Amino acid sequence: MIKKIKILHITPHLGTGVGTVVLNYLAKVGNRTPFEHKVICLDYANQNSIEVSKKVGFVLLGDMSKNKPEVLRMIAESDIVLIHWWNHPLLYDFLVKETLPPSRVIFWSHVSGSVPPNNFTDKALKYPDIFAFTTPISRKVGEVRCLPLKYKKRLRDVWSTGGLERIKSVKPKKHIGFNVGYIGTVDYTKMHPDFLEMCNQVNIPDVKFIVVGGPNAKLLEQEADRRGIGHKFKFTGFVSEEEKWDYLSTFDVFGYPLAPHHYGSSDQALQEAMGAGVAPVVMNNLMESYMVKNLKTGIVSKSKKEYVRGLEKLYRDKKLRSRLSKNAKKYATKTFSLKNMEREWNKIFKETLKIDKTEREWSVGKTKKNISSKDVFLESIGKYSKNFAGDKAKEKIKKLAQSPNWQSKSKGTVHQYNAFLPSDKYLAEWVKLMSKK
Repeated sequence: MIKKIKILHITPHLGTGVGTVVLNYLAKVGNRTPFEHKVICLDYANQNSIEVSKKVGFVLLGDMSKNKPEVLRMIAESDIVLIHWWNHPLLYDFLVKETLPPSRVIFWSHVSGSVPPNNFTDKALKYPDIFAFTTPISRKVGEVRCLPLKYKKRLRDVWSTGGLERIKSVKPKKHIGFNVGYIGTVDYTKMHPDFLEMCNQVNIPDVKFIVVGGPNAKLLEQEADRRGIGHKFKFTGFVSEEEKWDYLSTFDVFGYPLAPHHYGSSDQALQEAMGAGVAPVVMNNLMESYMVKNLKTGIVSKSKKEYVRGLEKLYRDKKLRSRLSKNAKKYATKTFSLKNMEREWNKIFKETLKIDKTEREWSVGKTKKNISSKDVFLESIGKYSKNFAGDKAKEKIKKLAQSPNWQSKSKGTVHQYNAFLPSDKYLAEWVKLMSKK
């Protein structure tokens, strides 16, 4: 019997974004490859991931931040450790405080790395044997461009995708009016801050803006009602995957204006809309400009006004809408496939196996027992940690708090660190400063 190569996946959790990617990948590769996959969630493993693991047949362990000795034992026994990386308190608490036994380590970044607090740091980029991006746009980030050649040679690109095979059944459905759809994170950490007003300015008869997702759908719905434009919107909140596809089949276009400061890298919702043949209209942020080719697979807008005009253009010009729809579907189906992702990972795994296992330790300048939760948070944000020190720290923290990225209860903010790693007086004080308007 041929001995399987042991791949240990370590992830903060498996939600609808990264979870879709990892679980669909594991379902795709199954047991027919030379690799045996196991998954550790530092936070809990949700019911869906448990059901998938049983169906596919891979080991899945949840709440493992509470059993670090077992995590270290499993690392030592594995041939390759694949860490699904983004700024999460449990992941950084593990990396910063623990010395990893001899191992081969890969980081796969599920964020672009350009926006704090989900930014690349010099230490994070240099920590693994291989650092893989979910999109080539991450190579443009300052910390990456400044890396010594030795570390640049360790960089790889693997498009992150949950695959488009599961939306083959999504076909356009007849409906009344003109539907502009949005699927994904409903929160101003991701959405354009003027999302509602931009929609309101669109001059299309019988237009309906269908917003699918959470966590703050109710808040946006209330805001739309206060503005007197609630009748133009339908906010669904979180829905099942089947319901999501049902909504997608009724979209005439995909209106997806994201914030300039968003943290996305290889957006699943945008992949799925394009794969279903729903032409997107997006802003010219780095990620969207890379994923959507203007007037070929969608419309890329340089301004809020252009975004509005783009939606109106696709309403009036059915031939253009049809052409962009066909092109988007063809491009997405070819680019965002699990088959491609499996092939790329097989190459990286084989390459990584040639590297000698080494012990690794995060350099903090303190003994392990003296590393506090505050220290872990500051390590996670790299150069931005200077805002939390010095005589003018309070003013700098309050200034950071003006950005939605720092106000989120998740996404690597001080609020999330304080929730997961409580009883640190510095984190508690910073939360107070961040919470003041």
